[in-house]
Amino acid sequence: MSGPASDLVASLRERLSRRARRRLERPQRAAVLVPIVDDGGPLRLILTRRTEDLPTHAGQVAFPGGLVEAGEDDPVRTALREAQEEIGLAPAAVEVLGLLDDFPTRTDTVVVTPVAGVLRSLPALRPRAAEVARIFDIPVAELMQEDRWTSREENRAGRRLWVYYFLHEGETLWGLSARVVLHLLEVSALGSPVPLRSPEYR
Repeated sequence: MSGPASDLVASLRERLSRRARRRLERPQRAAVLVPIVDDGGPLRLILTRRTEDLPTHAGQVAFPGGLVEAGEDDPVRTALREAQEEIGLAPAAVEVLGLLDDFPTRTDTVVVTPVAGVLRSLPALRPRAAEVARIFDIPVAELMQEDRWTSREENRAGRRLWVYYFLHEGETLWGLSARVVLHLLEVSALGSPVPLRSPEYR
């Protein structure tokens, strides 16, 4: 693929290797994989919608990921393991580009490390029925359209936070996952299509 969208992968590979990322400490750690499909067609991000009966984040749009397990001292390992478990994505299919900034969850007890990775071809994916209701993708070109994004300031557990929303084919990308998408674009040569206001805590 050529053009501005293709600059996303090349610029992330270069910039993530040298930038000083934000690191946070919380009682628990988690990691998510941000899969970028660059297979010659439109550049796009893979996301999931979680099932409605999960104890946390039920029904929400999210990247594949989960809590760091005992013995896992590398967020890349966690993100790749979770992606394989949740959507059947083999670790060997992912070229890891680097780590984005840490983000706290709404409860402020878990810190999430997003791992950016690129897929040069899209294998057949299989949602884990117990966790994933749907696997879908959003073209980067659409995510770069400023008028597709909305935001509002909300009160979460006594803290003020700007929450971002992006609607796509009946799915709502919002919350932490939306922040991760905007941060990914912000770090890349493309830049974020909307100003990314600071979280309520760091």
